[in-house]
Amino acid sequence: MAYLVAVMVVVAAALVPVSAGKTYIVGDRLGWTVPPEGVVAYSNWASQHKFMAGDILVFNFTNGHSVATVSTDDFDSCNTDNAESVKLNGPANYTLDAGDTYFICLVDDHCVQGQQLAITASATGSPTSSPSPRPSASGPSGSITPPPPPERSFATRVFTISSIVSMSLVIVNFF
Repeated sequence: MAYLVAVMVVVAAALVPVSAGKTYIVGDRLGWTVPPEGVVAYSNWASQHKFMAGDILVFNFTNGHSVATVSTDDFDSCNTDNAESVKLNGPANYTLDAGDTYFICLVDDHCVQGQQLAITASATGSPTSSPSPRPSASGPSGSITPPPPPERSFATRVFTISSIVSMSLVIVNFF
């Protein structure tokens, strides 16, 4: 009986993910600021990564900036009236849920100048790319054509059957 319980504990433990998610610094060295390249800066940054639910975005910024989540429509129009999850002090962390999440800066016209980020996080072991920015009526015309995202490999978080069997054999030999 103890043998069966031990094997069940090992199998159950193997099915629980060990890590909470990967942490990303938004914009890398640029941080969260009005980007010199305009609206393509953060979409280019996002296209270089594959995000999953549970990943953490760290927005590094100083006074004079903020970060908030908004709807798709508010993102496209840089509307700050319905902002949610507003953070006024940096660094600010957001844990991603599965699906699309849209971030903007609420200060002045920073969003129109390109301080906005769209992220798509996968709920499964196969992460998805983030959406490209959409042209905005209030943004600069003709300047929103990001290059195609680079191909990157991504290590998935999975447990193999062999590791479960190996742990079971160790427990069997222990008893």
